[in-house]
Amino acid sequence: MVVLVLLPLMLATISRGTDPGVAGRVLEFDLAFMFIPQGLLPLLALIYASGVLQDEQEQQTITYLLLRPISKPLLYVVKLLAAITATVLLAWVSIALTYAAIYAGHIHQTDAVPRCLQACLIDGLAVVTYCCLFGLLGLLTRRALIAGIVYIALVEGLLANLPFAIRLITVIYYTRLIAYRALPFVVSRPLGGSRNIAADAWHFHVSGDPTLAHDPHTWLCVALLLGGGSLCTAAGLLLCRNREFHVKTADKA
Repeated sequence: MVVLVLLPLMLATISRGTDPGVAGRVLEFDLAFMFIPQGLLPLLALIYASGVLQDEQEQQTITYLLLRPISKPLLYVVKLLAAITATVLLAWVSIALTYAAIYAGHIHQTDAVPRCLQACLIDGLAVVTYCCLFGLLGLLTRRALIAGIVYIALVEGLLANLPFAIRLITVIYYTRLIAYRALPFVVSRPLGGSRNIAADAWHFHVSGDPTLAHDPHTWLCVALLLGGGSLCTAAGLLLCRNREFHVKTADKA
């Protein structure tokens, strides 16, 4: 887990060491807005949230939890909130360390701290949605880790990067829209001029729609992410209320 959280920091340090001339904005985009949201965040959420109750059941400790005067849905909510909190904090630590490695020694980059804070808020929103989704997945199948990895690879990895309407079902598409509108991603070209690296990498059609007026607005993106997470949580609560949790005993073994 520590290696996973520190991986962006290590990549930033290696990049700075091997190519000191690399533009900070480019390195920031590659790590803080490509690698972390698309790879690190969903994996962290999957690891922490998919076993919200499944781990307790496999370790045969859920019986002791259910003996307390607490309902199964409330137990699920408490465990899910704990998973969300842990995942968000780890994500923020990883992002902060990555920004520190990227902009260390570049005191002229005065917007590094505000950009880091905005990245933390945007990614924190994504983490909440991912945790709610993977928490539900952990209730639907015992192979939640495998199913989650398949989801991350196919949906958030493949479909989110296709310039078609199918990416509307992904989490990362909405976080990218929020980030694109909140932060500038314009860098200078080697031969003169400039380009928007986010628009190119994320397949936003800014040539015909510079303000992305035809895409969901920022407030709608936030509402859809929180709404999707809420629906997953509600479904998880319903499953918990109607499910009997069984553990192996010495007689059943």
